[in-house]
Amino acid sequence: MSNRKFLIPVPHGPPRSYESLEELGSHAVGHARNRLLTACEAIAMIGGLALQGPKKHTPHFSMKRAELQDGTAGAGEQAAHILPGQLLIGGKRPWALARGDKMIAAWIARFEVTAAVPTPFNSADSAAERAGLKDAFLQACEHAWSRVMQGERDLTATYREFLVAATRAFEKAELVKGVKQVATLQKGEIHASGERLVETVILRLYKAHGVTAGEANRMFPLSKFTST
Repeated sequence: MSNRKFLIPVPHGPPRSYESLEELGSHAVGHARNRLLTACEAIAMIGGLALQGPKKHTPHFSMKRAELQDGTAGAGEQAAHILPGQLLIGGKRPWALARGDKMIAAWIARFEVTAAVPTPFNSADSAAERAGLKDAFLQACEHAWSRVMQGERDLTATYREFLVAATRAFEKAELVKGVKQVATLQKGEIHASGERLVETVILRLYKAHGVTAGEANRMFPLSKFTST
């Protein structure tokens, strides 16, 4: 989970430096885990929203580009959103449906929170989102709502489906980046080819995130989001 605490834009601090490839790899895996676990938390929060009102239907879910951002990054890094876009429920932002100041603030915080990462990480994130991560998150939120409305109180299956789809998105994005890397190399675009190669490696590392549906359910049981 992200360690950002404030709802006002703040700088992330000086760019991170790496002493070894292992340290870079560890950061990539940790970044992927952070994004996926935050997404799982949001999925559980959707289940909690579904239980708030008397309506028994599943509203239309959609996604658009992120609107809010909690911080800025220094040279060589970018402030990358943790969640893969701004979720809308029936055309409304989730916090418009939440009850109480605490939950409203929690929802806003989830969608505005960013992590300062090297530019290739942000490029890899965007590639994964285009390759299916954004759709996987959207579908998981919709499933969480509809299944809770049908009486389910265990989100393990929803988490599992999301995580499988997320890993598949990393794999697809890695393949796309690999093709681009070869194409740019054949054109003699050495710098661009090197960038694509780095992004390919980062996406490969993302697949080692290790997040499981059981872990997500232990951290984010539906009951955690139904008491407020």
